[in-house]
Amino acid sequence: MSYENPTRLRIGQHGTFSGKDYRLVGRAVMGVDEDGQTYYWNEFYLAAGDGTRATLVYEETEGSVEWRLFTEFTPEFPMNAADAASKRQGDHLNLTGRDMVISRVDTAQVYRIEGSVPDGLVVGEVSNYFNLEFGNAMQVVSWIGDRIEFYDGVNLSTRLVNGAFHLPNESVGGSGTGSWFSSGSSGGYDSWFMFALKAGGVFLLIFLLFGRNFSCASSRPAGTVRHISAGAAPLTVGAAGTLKGTHYRVAAHAVVEIGEVGVFYERHEYQLTADGGQTARLVCGVNYGDNNWTLFTPLHPLQPPTAMECAAKKMGEVVNVDGVEGPVSHIFQATVKQSDNPVDVDWNGSSLHYGYMAKSPYVTLLATWNSVDTSFFQGQDLPVKTVTAAFAGSSTNGN
Repeated sequence: MSYENPTRLRIGQHGTFSGKDYRLVGRAVMGVDEDGQTYYWNEFYLAAGDGTRATLVYEETEGSVEWRLFTEFTPEFPMNAADAASKRQGDHLNLTGRDMVISRVDTAQVYRIEGSVPDGLVVGEVSNYFNLEFGNAMQVVSWIGDRIEFYDGVNLSTRLVNGAFHLPNESVGGSGTGSWFSSGSSGGYDSWFMFALKAGGVFLLIFLLFGRNFSCASSRPAGTVRHISAGAAPLTVGAAGTLKGTHYRVAAHAVVEIGEVGVFYERHEYQLTADGGQTARLVCGVNYGDNNWTLFTPLHPLQPPTAMECAAKKMGEVVNVDGVEGPVSHIFQATVKQSDNPVDVDWNGSSLHYGYMAKSPYVTLLATWNSVDTSFFQGQDLPVKTVTAAFAGSSTNGN
């Protein structure tokens, strides 16, 4: 294992997050042992002129790269290091008014340091930590001896990190995001990042949401971000079936990667066209771990919320679009990894989308946006057997 910097981030560079200029002041190589192998990641320490700090984590996983931003917080329900040491994977814990589950318990070691790093961080130091998860929220508790610290974490796309440091999309390790369904022009990265700043792209907003305190005083365990593939496509382009009394044809298909805090998962999405020209979106597994289907039909509000207004929404906030109302349950970024027959569709032609979902007892509100426009849908959940029966004998491959 080489401890050299695998990215083109360098000490002294400046990056902009949430409108604030940070200087990259230091780097550390961290590692965790699993089944006799050591997995490494890099931590980049950022300092702003007003003294606030943040930590940017880079990890290579199975041919791809992941970026995470960690910021320290003070728990509403404190615990000490002895309490933390008693916790085990699967335990439930409430630090900020939300019940979360411990998904990982481990130790991490410092292997290399350069530049200015948090006080007390030295080569060879071993810290204990565990990760907490609930939905798209992630927290980390880390302790060395009697010193214990608490961190909020959020995933960032490579494209966002590149833009923050004014680098070309291919410059900061790993590949960029893929193309979206339609073949609309993606434009230069500078224009995308200016949009993210102006519209408050969803992960910048999550950064603001989690960034109660930017002070970082010791190692930030990166943990393992889960990647779940979509598997075989259950429907094929050209299939026909009747859902909710409307006869549809499958016009296009895509495998879409959804990024939420702590997990990246793929799902199958289908563009449907009705005999009368109406369109709909059929999604298999709209949420992580969900095997059912959701049928989304377009909403056309008279005064649609802007991208900036959409990006300002927070988890749990109640939203109302064209009479469809509910609390925000998911905030995500989405990238189409592959598509079939994309010529016939126009789903916000861009390399990267942001979105949120709000759930009521009977309907799901889906909002998506990019630098071009916003789109809104109302969705109804469908059991697997309903979709299988609708397209039986036409194209179902099972689910």
